[in-house]
Amino acid sequence: MDTTRQQIAALERINYEATRAITQATPGLELHLREDVILTSSDIFPFPDTTHACLLQATPQTVDHLIDEVTAYFRTKGMLPAIFVSPACTPADLGERLLQRGFMRQETEEAWLALDPLPQLDLPPAGTITVARIGPTEALTFAGIFMTAFGLPLDFAPAMAQLLIPSLHLPGVYHYLARCEAQPVGICSLICYQNVGLLGSAGVIPAYRGSKAIFRLIVKAVQQARQQGVDTLLLQTTAGAPLERLLRINGFKRAFTRIGYSLS
Repeated sequence: MDTTRQQIAALERINYEATRAITQATPGLELHLREDVILTSSDIFPFPDTTHACLLQATPQTVDHLIDEVTAYFRTKGMLPAIFVSPACTPADLGERLLQRGFMRQETEEAWLALDPLPQLDLPPAGTITVARIGPTEALTFAGIFMTAFGLPLDFAPAMAQLLIPSLHLPGVYHYLARCEAQPVGICSLICYQNVGLLGSAGVIPAYRGSKAIFRLIVKAVQQARQQGVDTLLLQTTAGAPLERLLRINGFKRAFTRIGYSLS
């Protein structure tokens, strides 16, 4: 997918703009959308995935001041400063500047994938795997599957469930749970904003990887996105991971990759 710097910047920005309503409804989340940088943070999950700066756009003369400002923002909150660098960032040597200032580069890159236009997909017969949108009583189950799917401690599940509940009834926000013969096995979330759908938290517990669960979750999200008038579906995953390969086989294209840097 031949994506220009301007298109990459637009994709990154709309990804965060789409989460504004969730951020406003969820305690402990912050989002600052500026022309020169985007800042996002979570008091409960202060990890780089949820707590970072991105889309830094500065000049060679102003970039050091902006990096100082970003670093101070996270350190004032007692959080690890983290910055994601994409091809839309300026100056072009931002990554090298971060390394010179003591930031460490993450080993893996983050791939942003896009499906455009959305195909007309039909769910195959249910079989043993079904997918349904969750309600408040299933928030803890969703959170537990998330922790198991991504190798995180189950102790975090109650906190995640409490963060999840305020978003369940927001317009354009959908959280899905896949079950195999009534056993929860996979999850994903969809946020529809303007003409873009953001697909996130797509994961399956280890025992059911390789099953039809992840495929059925994605098909369900694509169907819902089409109903909402979405024409582009966007998601992030680890570059080169099995999920990226599966998605690209099924029509997704890599729009760009970005690299995370953190300061210990």
